[in-house]
Amino acid sequence: MLFIDLFRTKRNRKANAKFMRTREFDTRQSIASAMEVFWRKGYKGASMTELLAAMGIGKGSFYAAFGSKHELYLQALRHFRDTGMLFKHLKALPEANFAYESLRKLFDQLIERTINEQKTCMLGKAVLEFRGQDPQVAEIVNMGISQLENVILEILSKAQATGEISKGRDLQVLSSYLTAAFYGIQVLGVAKPCRENLEQVGAIALSIVFPNQ
Repeated sequence: MLFIDLFRTKRNRKANAKFMRTREFDTRQSIASAMEVFWRKGYKGASMTELLAAMGIGKGSFYAAFGSKHELYLQALRHFRDTGMLFKHLKALPEANFAYESLRKLFDQLIERTINEQKTCMLGKAVLEFRGQDPQVAEIVNMGISQLENVILEILSKAQATGEISKGRDLQVLSSYLTAAFYGIQVLGVAKPCRENLEQVGAIALSIVFPNQ
């Protein structure tokens, strides 16, 4: 009898563990799906009907898992930040002139997305929508922007070490400048989606950092 009870307990633990893994996977997928809706429509523009349809769950499951639309938005914003969607393509850097080429690729992809998909960075979109009025949103956004700035700073540091950027230049200022250009191009691209104009802005921004290219 004791053996049977132990067997049942072990089996129940395995079943519960499997359920938790499934729930965790489903929750992450739901957050990713909700992120796409928020990214496209913003917090206020995304309706509960659209969110539930994208996530493939009902109201009961939604409130049990997330509690509120605001909490879901925070998790979606963190997902955008933590999955590195801003700069995944910068991980594989070319050998020659790698800093200039990598950052040029960043701006080219940014312009392409802005023009073709009318999509700006979700973090930047959150800044414009909330205007610093929500401390939780501001904290996530600030951390995400700092991540981008640090990635650019790392690239510039390697460039300075190889002589692509002269030793006397302030890399922190340059990385902040390129981060500002990154967001400025997106806002300008939504307001005035002219590829030639955006490419010129990106080229000028890079020429200030890399005057010899």
